[in-house]
Amino acid sequence: MKHVLPVSWTENDGRGRVGGVALTELAARFGTPLVVVDEGHLEDRLSRFRAAFGTDAGLTYAGKAFLCGALVRLLDREGWLVDVVSGGELELVRRAGFPGRNVILHGNAKSAVELERAIRYGVGRIVIDHPDEIGDLRKAAAATGAEHRPDLLLRLNVDLTPETHEKVRTVGPGTHFGMSPSVAASVARRIAGAGEWRLAGVHIHAGSQIRDPALFSRVAEAAVDFVAPLRLCFPETVDLDLGGGLAAPYRAGEEVPSPREYAGALEAGLHRSEAEARLGAYRLIVEPGRSVIANAGLTLYTVHARKRLEGAGEALAVDGGLSDNPRPSLYGASYEVLNASRGRGEAERSFRVVGRHCESGDVIAPAATLPGDTAVGDVLAIPGTGAYVFAMSSRYNGVGRPAVVFVRAGRAREVVRRETDDDLLACDLSLGGPAVGPLRSATREAVRT
Repeated sequence: MKHVLPVSWTENDGRGRVGGVALTELAARFGTPLVVVDEGHLEDRLSRFRAAFGTDAGLTYAGKAFLCGALVRLLDREGWLVDVVSGGELELVRRAGFPGRNVILHGNAKSAVELERAIRYGVGRIVIDHPDEIGDLRKAAAATGAEHRPDLLLRLNVDLTPETHEKVRTVGPGTHFGMSPSVAASVARRIAGAGEWRLAGVHIHAGSQIRDPALFSRVAEAAVDFVAPLRLCFPETVDLDLGGGLAAPYRAGEEVPSPREYAGALEAGLHRSEAEARLGAYRLIVEPGRSVIANAGLTLYTVHARKRLEGAGEALAVDGGLSDNPRPSLYGASYEVLNASRGRGEAERSFRVVGRHCESGDVIAPAATLPGDTAVGDVLAIPGTGAYVFAMSSRYNGVGRPAVVFVRAGRAREVVRRETDDDLLACDLSLGGPAVGPLRSATREAVRT
């Protein structure tokens, strides 16, 4: 269980603490659902990746896993790049003061507005997902009038058959990302021949939750095999962006490769494909996201009901679920569940932990082992929810997205406030603006003052 939890996790009489702060205190102070992130865990993961890959590699955080201003500023201090996939993520990192040159823009359906924003912001690299994007870029550059031209990376779709959930596999037949090697080769010659843009390198991302290091080796070999015969289309030092996808553990006993094993697998693939001899100078870029943030975070919920289910044991209904964590419904994601309010006094029993939403599929954990005296008002903690939880949250059933707090050395700071009713309704023009009188959110008023 320890490797699933944040590194600062401790227990006092069976009750959890993260960053030196009791989880029940955080729930009482900030409310639930609440995403709690161990800032020390984040820094530890960033440093482990740097130690594994060295100072020359372009370590790039995949922002789609989780993004907020506080994290972006931490990444900047640690010398990381950031990968974004939308205009919204681009605007977030811009407002956080992150250098545009250290941003990579992805996306398989970038709009004209997003491309124009990226050029104005001065992003360092744009990943070309399909041939028509060359024309889209030319139009965007003309619309901005800016002299800046980002470097380009070609996204390859090669059949590597990663052993992962089909919904997070991003290469191979049937997937809609990138280009086949033959199409990408044609695009490479076209870009190099026109001379308008600098074709800096290639990008391959095989998928997410990859546990087999051998797959990363094959990714590296595929990149070298593509670039080598087209070497004259690329600059003296070519970028080999080999994506991310390193798995994170979600359940006790799950084994995943370490950052050092991940780096070793990529280096083995580069060595086998004779990258140095065939390419000359190259720069390795990797884009971990989930493996950086997942286990730094956990989500707190309050139990609102405990009831017996006909022929199916007992259920604990909590104040969140599908809107703040859709992964169990989307992928059948499985989590550990801990009771942060009480020790292990009474014999443990199995509960179905369900959310508050009007969906039969809103089940956070179908069989969580918890103290038998777990009761209404108890705080439950779901570890491993730092990645693809808050980032995928919605407003389903009119439930606002949760707050996010960073904890360290006995202190907690709110980095994202909870959404209010005013936030939820702000875009509904038929309602005539924010609420008035007693319905106005006290939280919103507090923020304004």
